[in-house]
Amino acid sequence: MKYDVEVEKRLYCKGTVSVEAKTPEQAIAMIGEQIDSGELQTTAVQWNEPQYEDFSFDITGDVEEL
Repeated sequence: MKYDVEVEKRLYCKGTVSVEAKTPEQAIAMIGEQIDSGELQTTAVQWNEPQYEDFSFDITGDVEEL
């Protein structure tokens, strides 16, 4: 018998958002609130190049008989 076994490798991106604030803590809180409320959208982020997450290569557990 032959099977397709699904595997995964997670990819992530980091980016920046500019905000005016009095302290770094306030800036973090402001961005967090914007994300939580849905006000900040991913299109407003300056994204860096995507990178694979270290040690994320794994089996998903899904398998299909061919």
